[in-house]
Amino acid sequence: MSFDCTNPAQNMPIATTNILDIKGQTDDIVKALFHSLHEDLYIGCKSKLFVKEGEGFVEFEQKIHREIKASIRKELQLSNEINPHYEWVKFFNEGAIEVYFFYLTHEKPNHELLIDEISLLNKQMKDRLVSGLLGLHLKTEFLEQAKEKYEFSPTYFNSELYLSVHRSGREKKDGTTYLEALKPELYFSPSQELCFNLVKKVFRVNRLEAITVDLDDTKALFKTKDSKYIASREVSATKYSKRKFMSFGDAFPASINYAQNLLSDILQGILNRLDIEFSVRHFSATHVTDNFISADKVCTSDIVIIDNLGDDFDGAKKDKALSQLYSEFESSNVSVVQAPIPFESLKEEHNYIVLNASDGSSSIQRKGVEGKVFTGFWDAYRNTPIHQREDLDYYTQLKIARFESQSAKVIQGLNFAETDKEVKPRGSEVSYAISPHKLNRINSEIWLKRNVFIHRAFDEIDLPDANLQLVYIRKLKAKKNNFFASVVDVNISSKRLVIEGNQLIKSEKRLALECPYFGDRQIHDDSFYLYDKDRAVLLTSYSTIRVPQIIGNSAVDTISISDSDELVVNRQSGVDVSVLPYYLLPKERKQYHHVYLQDVGPDLFYFVAPIQRPNQDIAKQNRVYNLLTFNAGGKLLSALKQPITHIFFSSFTEDILRINEVSKSSLLEKIARLYVEN
Repeated sequence: MSFDCTNPAQNMPIATTNILDIKGQTDDIVKALFHSLHEDLYIGCKSKLFVKEGEGFVEFEQKIHREIKASIRKELQLSNEINPHYEWVKFFNEGAIEVYFFYLTHEKPNHELLIDEISLLNKQMKDRLVSGLLGLHLKTEFLEQAKEKYEFSPTYFNSELYLSVHRSGREKKDGTTYLEALKPELYFSPSQELCFNLVKKVFRVNRLEAITVDLDDTKALFKTKDSKYIASREVSATKYSKRKFMSFGDAFPASINYAQNLLSDILQGILNRLDIEFSVRHFSATHVTDNFISADKVCTSDIVIIDNLGDDFDGAKKDKALSQLYSEFESSNVSVVQAPIPFESLKEEHNYIVLNASDGSSSIQRKGVEGKVFTGFWDAYRNTPIHQREDLDYYTQLKIARFESQSAKVIQGLNFAETDKEVKPRGSEVSYAISPHKLNRINSEIWLKRNVFIHRAFDEIDLPDANLQLVYIRKLKAKKNNFFASVVDVNISSKRLVIEGNQLIKSEKRLALECPYFGDRQIHDDSFYLYDKDRAVLLTSYSTIRVPQIIGNSAVDTISISDSDELVVNRQSGVDVSVLPYYLLPKERKQYHHVYLQDVGPDLFYFVAPIQRPNQDIAKQNRVYNLLTFNAGGKLLSALKQPITHIFFSSFTEDILRINEVSKSSLLEKIARLYVEN
């Protein structure tokens, strides 16, 4: 049975993903992985117990790596100048850390005894060892197959492999520059899914004129044929990375997608040579929907701009930004006040825009505390005592006050930096201090917050009648003050959505009492749940490393095209020629953007396509999500047969928060998130 919001998909491509399904028994897989792909080399394995003795975590890990390398060098009779390649897997063992490490050796180990010992381990430990053994094979194969494909050789830092290394920006006269790299991560799941992922890394490095020893214990070393660079520190990839998920034409080899396809090819080659049976996980849409909510985002309340730029901010740049804000919100009786304004003085009838001086980073620093930098809001909130909150920046103080009070006040931040370049939209004769797209989003955020916090309702929302409970979870990696659940009761009737109640729950035990439909289900960070009160059906939507992500087309060999002198990786959208299906598909029903669904038993995978045909670059990967539905007894249901699934997909929004883009989440999820994320 299919509801009105979905239609059967016709002539859909079969996309390749980042998951390989491995066949066979775990013990047999481990045994096969102990075979070396090099005739004159064997795979060695040792285990050792390490106890932390008061040093910091970073120093403790460095000590482990030093001892692992010393052990390998001693066995192989290597000098200290040689950096051995190895992979490690660690387990917590009664207060200590037990480490298994794998490496290549000329000495034939007693694999039979080793495999017998490993067979006694539990399933979880064996799965981790499979990941480690595959990681070692990947290192050795990548070095052989990819060394000619990049300017920089693949780099090893302790047990980590950095690939697709390239420069980010110009090198200064003193030899300082930034290098970008990708770090592969492998995960072998309990159901024998081999999942691979690439993590962006950015390093500030210094050119070395001469070096005699690889300083690999604490600093990564990057090499070209002519030059060497030593990493002075790792910096935020979010802030500094310029790497695109996808680039067409000559820039394709520098993209993440090229590395994904190369990694997939090498892993498949390893498994084939070791006679390990596997299949490639595919994404192929069985259904499609293109109904999206749109809204008239008119803000009639007064706008108060709180100037939090500070006295030292460039006066001319500030004046141009304020002038643009006056013009953008001229119908909202704009006024400007200087920060700080006490939180208690903020009025419900006003919308507040806090204009913050920014350096482009999401980090937060405490005033008067040298070197004390928080990674973001939650880090600052959890680790700043109440009596020291006045040392945080003004906007962070406001966010904490609104979060703790859960009061009906609309506060929106607008970060602005002196280094921001003026923006001239295509076809415009005017340049702007603040991107018009950014201001459109600010306007949308204010509209959304006002409807949620003040009006507690949305009118003319084309959704079916329903009685729902929305739950959004923030579960932080900390020992205390680490759990926040936003629980919102919503009624939809005659195209009017009303928020009937909300509460913030700060413990999993309390959540189980308030929302018994969770049962003993494990709760994950950044997860969203939708509960149909009338039918007692629970829906959840999530994306983890075990949810397959689109990386290519099963009908197209992208790496071969890229390596060819005659062919080029282009933006063709045909089903059999598109190098990145579902990002690139023919226009249907006069629009590009659709939600593509793949019905696989109880799993319902979905992918939200971009609103427009991609340009020469695609900045970020659009994630595939999985949707599951459960009855009151916790039994998995067929998602497409549940009315709650129809409601969920009908609530996806067009152009409410993300300008010129279809949002990747529903209006219902946005409502629940606001009470926690603000």
